[in-house]
Amino acid sequence: MVFPGLCIVFLLSLLRTSLCVSEGWILHVTDFHWDRSYSSHDLSCNGVVNTHGMYGDYWCDSPFSLIDVTMKAMKNATLDKEVDFMLWTGDSVLHTPDENLSINENMDILTNLTGQLQETFPTMDVYATYGNHDYFPSNQYPPHNNEIYNRTLEHWRTWINDSTQETNFLKGAYYTLKTKYGMRILALNTNLYYTSDKVTTHMDDPADQFVWMEGILMQARRDHEKVLVTGHVPPGIAAEGGRPWFYQHFNTRMVHILQQYSDVIIGLHFGHEHADTFRIFYDHSGRPEMTLYVAPSVTPWRYKIPSATGPKHNPSFRLIKYDRTTGRHLDLVQYYMDLPESNKQGRPIWSIAYTATKDMGVPDISPASMDGFATRTKNPNGPEFQNHLRWRNANAEVMPCDALCHSLIFCNFFKVHDHDFKTCLRDTQHYTASIFGKRK
Repeated sequence: MVFPGLCIVFLLSLLRTSLCVSEGWILHVTDFHWDRSYSSHDLSCNGVVNTHGMYGDYWCDSPFSLIDVTMKAMKNATLDKEVDFMLWTGDSVLHTPDENLSINENMDILTNLTGQLQETFPTMDVYATYGNHDYFPSNQYPPHNNEIYNRTLEHWRTWINDSTQETNFLKGAYYTLKTKYGMRILALNTNLYYTSDKVTTHMDDPADQFVWMEGILMQARRDHEKVLVTGHVPPGIAAEGGRPWFYQHFNTRMVHILQQYSDVIIGLHFGHEHADTFRIFYDHSGRPEMTLYVAPSVTPWRYKIPSATGPKHNPSFRLIKYDRTTGRHLDLVQYYMDLPESNKQGRPIWSIAYTATKDMGVPDISPASMDGFATRTKNPNGPEFQNHLRWRNANAEVMPCDALCHSLIFCNFFKVHDHDFKTCLRDTQHYTASIFGKRK
């Protein structure tokens, strides 16, 4: 006897299962900046700390207590999701002058954090990259083999787990691997292009990473692979200060390569800025073709220089939903810990800052959707820009934002070349000033 109703229910159940299986999650964490001197010597602290909170202070880098509860929160956030892999985009070492650091100190920090992640996520694939502070001396990454690359590989070998990539890592700390669902990870050492690296200033292609990168992307196109690009220092312009992160000739070449292979690149994920933001790349017709997502930091540390003081920001990590078949990015869930309240209550208080498809008014986090959201932030008084201001610092503080501030943030979304950014800045600042003028 046939029961048509039961057959339909069974088929619908199979369809739902198939749809769920095709979707996975990516865990992204960045910029731990572990200060082992917190509450004793305060080596990373940029301001006077009268009372050392249990989980840290906005003036300082992360104590171990903060790192510990962050990893536990990451673990808890993944329990009800199929997380396929983690991106760990560097900067484990605290902000402090080199006189307080050494190769052994930096490696001890990196080794301990690696071990902590491996203990917390023993079966998860992790694609790790260096941050600019992880090297000693800080920022001065060389384009050749060295002790730090050698010692790091000993601890990351279980993650890289491909002997063919060891030569690349030992030469320039870059590598490529395929995930279990066939996506290719391109893990870059973009610190080689950073304007604070004085070793590579006059080079064309430090450690031959550009040539290698083009070769991998070309082969990926031939093999019909989808590629996720990850690293620490992102190409483009920083919203705070409006300065390029890369030397100009490196930024030009990087952007050219990325755009040349935009058909195979499904997303770019970076850290470094300690802020939640993104950049959009466009083709020659002005169509959005790629999104670069910048994740906010774990460390709550705020910078302080003679000309400016950085905003407060809460510890953070994120989960990205994606299609395992196409690589298309579907959603983003941003988590944060309320640092003052956690210190006050003596327990970590984690919340969701936002879910992109719920709170940004977008159907997914594709380039077209992110372009739509970014375009709507042109109104400095609108909900999109005001929400972004809050999310940038992980719900810690909304700083006063004048016409220049708004223009820097707005142009950061759209322009990845310095000259284009400056033109956008001039035009947008004039527009924003007129809006603020009407408000008076």
